[in-house]
Amino acid sequence: MSNLGGYQDAVRLIKALGGPKRAAVVGLAVVGTTGYGVLRMAEAGGKRGIGALKSAIKKRNAPCELEDRVFTVRTDGTDDQGLEFKLGAEYKVLECIDDAVLIELVGDDDNPHIVSVAFLTTISDFPSASTENH
Repeated sequence: MSNLGGYQDAVRLIKALGGPKRAAVVGLAVVGTTGYGVLRMAEAGGKRGIGALKSAIKKRNAPCELEDRVFTVRTDGTDDQGLEFKLGAEYKVLECIDDAVLIELVGDDDNPHIVSVAFLTTISDFPSASTENH
């Protein structure tokens, strides 16, 4: 379709809407309503995203309830990184990091270590996630 065909379609639409003034009002109403709807949806999505981000940050920065507590090893074990734990050894919790714990082995010069919560619960008196939220 040539440029003239597009012009003819526009003229027909304007006539169908009741003239140029009425077409302008309808056009502004449609554009305004659509724009408002898009902005409100973006705002709602933004607020939800910001809420989720704030929640994640709050959870991430929540203090570790087990921080500075000392736990005793109840059975010998070696974690996935080769860190050895001996019966009776003690470790101190420095920080909780999701499903891992930053610990300091008492009396060991090579500290700190990151160890999984699951492993610590199997070899020591470290509470499981179901009994205490770390």
